Amino acid sequence: MIVWKYRIDRILESTMTGKYHPVMESLLSARGYKDEQIREHFLFPNFDRDIHSPFLFLQMDRVVNRIGEAKKKNETIGVFGDFDADGVTSSVIIREALTALGISVEVYIPEKLNEGHGFNTLAVDFFESKGIKLVLTLDCGMTNHEAISEAKRRGIATIVVDHHHVPEVLPEAYAIINPKIATETYPFRELCGAGTSFKVAQALYERYLPAEKDQLKWILDVVAIGTVADVMPLIGENRVLVKYGLMVLSKTRRVGLEEMFSVGNIKIDENNKPDAHTIGFQIAPRINAASRMAHAMLAHNLLMEKSRAHARVLALELDAFNVARQKISATTTDEVRAIAREKYSERKFIFASDEKFPFGIIGLVAGRIASEFHKPTCVLTRGETESRGSFRSIPELNVIEIIEQCGDLLKKFGGHSQAAGMTIENKNIDEFYEKFDALVAMKLRNIVTEPELWIDAKLKPEHITPALYRDVMLLAPFGEGNQEPVFSLEDMCVEEARLVGNGSKHLKLRLIPASGGVRSFDVIGFSLGKIFPDLQRGERLDIVFQLNENTWNGSTTIQLKILDMVRKNMK
Repeated sequence: MIVWKYRIDRILESTMTGKYHPVMESLLSARGYKDEQIREHFLFPNFDRDIHSPFLFLQMDRVVNRIGEAKKKNETIGVFGDFDADGVTSSVIIREALTALGISVEVYIPEKLNEGHGFNTLAVDFFESKGIKLVLTLDCGMTNHEAISEAKRRGIATIVVDHHHVPEVLPEAYAIINPKIATETYPFRELCGAGTSFKVAQALYERYLPAEKDQLKWILDVVAIGTVADVMPLIGENRVLVKYGLMVLSKTRRVGLEEMFSVGNIKIDENNKPDAHTIGFQIAPRINAASRMAHAMLAHNLLMEKSRAHARVLALELDAFNVARQKISATTTDEVRAIAREKYSERKFIFASDEKFPFGIIGLVAGRIASEFHKPTCVLTRGETESRGSFRSIPELNVIEIIEQCGDLLKKFGGHSQAAGMTIENKNIDEFYEKFDALVAMKLRNIVTEPELWIDAKLKPEHITPALYRDVMLLAPFGEGNQEPVFSLEDMCVEEARLVGNGSKHLKLRLIPASGGVRSFDVIGFSLGKIFPDLQRGERLDIVFQLNENTWNGSTTIQLKILDMVRKNMK
């Protein structure tokens, strides 16, 4: 049973001075946008006005000067990117920026299964063999003290460009760009790896290619992909980067992305503009499939590819890996779901480990289970002597803080508040679980960890108008920190019900207010056909939904997309 919770007690009914629909006015106030200027800046982001100077980072001058020195000496620069979508897009951003400066680049992305997260000595060996004296670690590096110190010992300077948890002791890097460092003066702390890498690229263009800095906007497609894929809050600077990045994505110059769209039947062009949901559910999973099923360089190379014929080959390969990933992750999710129901229904923390859980997809599975059960979750792939796990959390728990308190039992760990990873010796697993579980239980002792659905406001039928839909869409792009509004209607009567779609899996309804009135609402319930296969005319429902538009035969109408519904007793 999903618990419905409301954010807004009542709608601020419109006045003569209301600029927006009364529901929109209520949404803006509830989300903290009460001041007119702040409100307008949020609703209408402007790149030139809202993007901060990269030189507000304390060490950005040092970074840019060192890269400039490498350019003068004709040095090759090493780029080490993490293997997820954020790390892959970060490596593309920095590689393209350095190449634009005329600097030769060597890219190294670790193999997920054998190397795991973070800068490592295998990469140091690789860069040393290429004669490289400067390496940038992207979307990682903050906790990789050993590898960074070893690189320094071998005469290789490391610039860490990261956004993850900041340890008490910083690595011996030449410079660090991380908005989360407590003493950092950069005004926005929620950049991801791609966003932070973009700030470095922006600084390089401003210093060395000022006449071409507008060309940097063409890189915003991958900045948007990295930001959405890493589930960063779509507020502040992130909102601007994603808003403009989606525009660039609709007319991308990357043949690799175009072929990905073609192979995957993803409708994106200037007439079919993508949204953040398109990135999160269609583009990012394909990029992540590379490291989950093979190697992340496949995705990196696809994004960098200039030949359409070769891009087609890479896109087909990546699509096949994505299909395989979907099947494996669905099976593993079912297994972990069964464990969660059997063993952890009365506990605050879900922990599942097995040698047959594929390491490449355990983060994905942990995320699904954490969301479904509203409990922090760890899924662990057991090895012979040591194991690796992925954590996903809930908003009420900063998981990396809890992991840090158990750090003495771990070989390696890293991450941020909602997602993290670890490597642990098998002999410590039981002790780790007991300690971690106790800390979570204490932290969440006053939190009811049950599936919940947050509803922004309870509406009346008369609230739902084209004007409301237009206003609500001003809030886009939607995502973490700026969720798409969710509404409810009570006591609606079924006028028509039918099953649609392949296998009759979807539910198509026409509803009218049970209290009377002539207005009806078109409703779609994706994947609800099996749950409500026998819905009858005259039944009464309470529904939770999001606003949609549906175009049919040249006519566009508002459609309600159901997220949940409850049958009421027929009268």
